[in-house]
Amino acid sequence: MSPHPVQETVDAVARVLEEYAESLGIPVQMEIPRQRVAWPRGGRGLWLHPLALPGRSGWLFQGPIVTPTTFAAVCGLPLPPDRRDAWLLSHPGRCGRPLQDGDGQVVGLLRETDVYLLFDLLRQEPPLARLLTRAVLDLGLRVGRPLLPALLGLDGETLDGRIARLRQATEVEALRGAGFWRPAPREASEAVPQESTEALTREVRELEAGLRASARQMNRLEQRLVLADRRLAELERHRASDEALAREFDRIAGLPGVTEVQVGDEVLHLYTGLITVDYGARRFRLGRFRLDLHFDGRVFLRNLTDRYETYDHPHVDNGRPCLGNIQGWIQQLIARREFAAASGVLLQYLATVNPSDWRKPVTYWPEAVA
Repeated sequence: MSPHPVQETVDAVARVLEEYAESLGIPVQMEIPRQRVAWPRGGRGLWLHPLALPGRSGWLFQGPIVTPTTFAAVCGLPLPPDRRDAWLLSHPGRCGRPLQDGDGQVVGLLRETDVYLLFDLLRQEPPLARLLTRAVLDLGLRVGRPLLPALLGLDGETLDGRIARLRQATEVEALRGAGFWRPAPREASEAVPQESTEALTREVRELEAGLRASARQMNRLEQRLVLADRRLAELERHRASDEALAREFDRIAGLPGVTEVQVGDEVLHLYTGLITVDYGARRFRLGRFRLDLHFDGRVFLRNLTDRYETYDHPHVDNGRPCLGNIQGWIQQLIARREFAAASGVLLQYLATVNPSDWRKPVTYWPEAVA
């Protein structure tokens, strides 16, 4: 098998990611790690990290032992003998949720919305790389199904319908590409009989027809579901207890550092007093902030008094915070309308700096006067 340039495989994988992004209605992207360690990106979208582990200070030291190995096949798809490089983890659960294929082999890890692959996807031929990408994304969507609606901001039934259509498309592409990834017969006497080829062709056509019919049906059901979901949301808003909301806002107003709470159109605004942060033996004045908690899970932190260039905070650029691992947690709290809990976490975030991953050093802000 002649090796293809890596770029051809990258392009093939990118086209699959575009298809999944269009079908799911969310960004689906790939990050190619430089040193086999990739930071979890999080957010409302999926990230694919080929042959990588989650990278954060202390993880690899405290995490599982990584042993080089080889995978003869991934998700039932045989790999060429010279392209089977992979990793074996002693305790994969320490880094994320293990993604096991049909043979019980851990081929990847799921960390919220980040998918880490434990085999070398980008060394494969483009047709095989496409199938492998589809297979691991389908596996990640299935394993992460309980949390994905909250993390991605999608309705559970809508997500299920889209996942089912993608899985059907994967089955069709696997049948079409069977001649590529299945081992070729060694001798002419072992060639596939003509009747088997015709049967396979008929099966592909039947699956394609079924897929088109299923897609039309799912589109109709999805449209009905969206309308029903809107009606249900309106009813729930009307039925929401004014007393319960008032208690929640009272709890927010009682949080240390909060000076005012306002409710806008599908957004909650919190105004803070002066935020200061300790770094070493010095204390810095970061300013007064407005926290915008949108009901769809988006969060913006805006410095109202002491912004430095485009930076509201050492970890916030143009109002967009780098929340790291707590982003999914914040989105879940907002989805459950636990605004007081989410606000408390964000206030602690503003009062903390981490020099290992800040975007602008805190020393650019003025020191607080004692």
